[in-house]
Amino acid sequence: MGNDYGAVSRRTVVVGALAGMAAAALSGCQGPRWYPSEISPDEYVLRAVITEKERMIARYEASTAAGQGPADLLERLAGHHREHAAALRERLPERPGRPTPEAEASPSGPSPAPVGEDPVPVSGLEVAEESAAASRSRQLARLTDSGLAQLLAAIGACEAGHARLLSET
Repeated sequence: MGNDYGAVSRRTVVVGALAGMAAAALSGCQGPRWYPSEISPDEYVLRAVITEKERMIARYEASTAAGQGPADLLERLAGHHREHAAALRERLPERPGRPTPEAEASPSGPSPAPVGEDPVPVSGLEVAEESAAASRSRQLARLTDSGLAQLLAAIGACEAGHARLLSET
């Protein structure tokens, strides 16, 4: 055996590993199932997407009311967003003392700035759809429920299709 100056001994590695495991155990972190709130990460994402859907519906309604773009296409796409929002609301967990998702009058997630009543041009709706589709992949990374992840992926694909349809008008 020669001189091993600067080499790390097996004992140092074992002690370091044990110290790391002890620190992790004492931290109280239980992995992805641990969350310091009554709202799970999945529910938080779910509520955020529902809020985004409500905002998108409001944009489409304002544009349709103002006669911006092809009314039949805008109404059809807004209908898709309504269907998405309904499917997402069905996934909200029931909690005692909390109104059912259909009865909730308040926003379903974070409270973003309200959507103005000004109509959004078709090009603006296209950008909004592209942005929504892109955000789904980031949201998917935070989910633990595979069924919810599939639903969100399908919604993102639909939004990408909406952007394509709007780009063709």
